[in-house]
This record gives sequence, C-alpha cells and structure tokens, in this order.
Amino acid sequence: MKISFISIQKVDRKWLLIGGTVLFLLLLFLWGWIPHLINRNKIDALAAQDPLPKVQVREIKPNTKPIELILPSSAQAWHITPIWARTNGYLIDYLVDIGDVVKAGNLLAEIDTPEIDEELATAQAQLLNSTYERDIAKVTSDRWQALWKKNREAVTKQEVDQYLANYQSSEAVVEANQKNVSRLTYLQQYKKVYAPFDGIITQRSIDIGSLIYGNINESPQELFQIAETHTIRFFADVPQTYFRQIHDGLKAEVTLEQYPDRIFNGTVSRYAKALDPTARTLLTEVDVANPDGSLLTGLFGRVKFLMYPENINFIIPTTALIIRSGFPHVAIVDKDQIVHLKQVQIGRDYGKDLEITSGLQENDQIIVIPSDKIKEGVKVDIIKNDPK
Repeated sequence: MKISFISIQKVDRKWLLIGGTVLFLLLLFLWGWIPHLINRNKIDALAAQDPLPKVQVREIKPNTKPIELILPSSAQAWHITPIWARTNGYLIDYLVDIGDVVKAGNLLAEIDTPEIDEELATAQAQLLNSTYERDIAKVTSDRWQALWKKNREAVTKQEVDQYLANYQSSEAVVEANQKNVSRLTYLQQYKKVYAPFDGIITQRSIDIGSLIYGNINESPQELFQIAETHTIRFFADVPQTYFRQIHDGLKAEVTLEQYPDRIFNGTVSRYAKALDPTARTLLTEVDVANPDGSLLTGLFGRVKFLMYPENINFIIPTTALIIRSGFPHVAIVDKDQIVHLKQVQIGRDYGKDLEITSGLQENDQIIVIPSDKIKEGVKVDIIKNDPK
C-alpha cells in the first residue's frame, strides 16, 4: 500500500507540472496576441474610413491659337522664260548680261540676217512682177468680156472664160507673194531681240559672232533666260492631315537662314485640287512680294502656315487621358466633386499635350493625373487647381 501511494504522488506531480507549463504558455500567447488584435482592429477601422482620392484639376478653355505648320520650300520666280531665236543669222551684239535688270521692250541683242534679207528682197520682186501680170490679165479679161457683150459671134464664150480664169489665177499668185513677203518681213523683225516683260537676266547662252539658228531639228536656239521676280513663289507639300485648312488667301510666313531677323509675309494663291497618291501631300503655292529683290530664285526657305481649326477643340495634357478598355475617356469633376468619365475624340498629338476635337465643353474641370481609383460616380477631394 505504501508503494502504491508513492507512485500516485509521482503521477500527480507530473500532471501538475504539465498543466502548469501549458497554462504558462497560454498566458504568454494571450499576452502577445491581444495587443496585436487591438492594433489590427484599429487598422481595419482606419481602412474602413476609405479617405477620398485627392486630385488636381484644370479648367479647360477653347483652343484659339493657330496651328503652326512649318514645311521646307524653295524660291521660284513668278515667271522664268527662255528667250529663243526665231530667225537665222549671226549675233552682232548683245546689250545685256546675267544679273542685269531689264524692262519690257528693252533691246537685248541684234542679229545679222543676210539670208532673210535676200529672201525678202526676192519675194518683194516676185510680188511686183506678179502684180504687173495680174494687171495685164485683168485688162485682157475685161476686153474679151466687152466684146462678148457687144457681139457674141465675134468671140467664143470659152475664150472669155479662159481669160477670166487667167486673171483670177494671177490674182491668187499676187496674194501668195504678198503672204510670203509678210512672212519674211515678220521674220526680219526678229533680228532685234526684245525683253517680253520686266525681269532679271539669269542666263546668257550666246556670244558675239555666234551662229544663230531659228530652228534646229524643230527646236529653236536659246539666247537668254529672263526671270520676273517682283513676286516669288514658294511651293510646299502639305500633308494630308492639314489639307482641309488650306484655302486661297491663307496667311503664311517665310523665313530664311540668311535673313534671321526678317519674316516674309505671304499668301496662298493657289493649290492643287488633288493629293499626290504616293506621298499623300497637297502641292500649295505661297506668293511673297519681293519689291527690293531680296529673295533670289533657288533660295531654300521654310514656309509656316498659320491655320485655324474648323471646329472648337481643347488642348489637354497627355496625362489626363484615360485608356483602360474601349474608347479613350477624360475624367470630369462636377460642382459636387463627383467624377464623370466622358468619351473623347483625339485630334493631333503634340507630345506632352493632346488635341480633343469632341467630348468636352468649355469650363469643364478635368483631372490632370487620374489614378486607378478615379471611376464614374466617385467623389474626390480637390487639393489643387492647375492654372495652366
């Protein structure tokens, strides 16, 4: 019995030790877990409050600035014309050279035309001879007609008609000789070469004593080249994107590196009514007045078109555009600070800014940098207005 009692006491101590250990660990767990639970409840409570998204907005205004399109171009004369030879001969002298300013009707060169002169003299002699023959034929025809009327038995009708035909034939020969004289006289006038309009001599292709041909293989010889530069043309290839803004009278500005402090004002005078099918560009002519002759033909320059949009549009920062799925949108904040997503149509891309052609209205408050929390119907807190 004594042994059994001692064994039972040992067993009770063992269980007491185990139970105390378990109780100690439990108290230790509760001591660390309860503060964690309290902190977690505080965090959940703060998270449950869900503070309003803070946004930066900008009030938009219609874009009134002109669209500036700058394209390369080169200067061309208003008229540039080669002066051709119209008669054969030798150049006696030229009175102008490259760079000379001439007026319409000024004498440019003189050509000696001995062959034309001889042909004209021969033609005039032939005309005089044919005139005498015609006069004799007329007198003879008149006499035979008078005899026929007086006594039809004295002459025959055939003889009367024959003399009348001779007269008519000689009349035709006279007319042909007159035409030949007129032609040669007209060609002889081209021994003096005159300026067709006011301009500048840009090229001379002849020298004193040169043999001049009015027609070589059906192509006349070029003597000079004259350019009219009171107005200079600048041609530019306008991209398809801007072709609707091009019209007669559109203002443009021309700049050249050689005149860094000067702007030449021009106007669109005409443009092709069709686009180049390969480059998709519209050939456009800008005319610039050149009263002082500062602009020379062949100069490289840049044409800046000042175009205004056809419809009201707005310029917004690229960051304001929302593209999540489907069409692009812009977030608008109403007077109650509620967000509304508006579908927009994008025009031109300027890099940091975008042109919006539809979907927005004047004085709309747009969110400059919308976050993922910005959705339809969400209330926001405006922290700052973007004045730009």
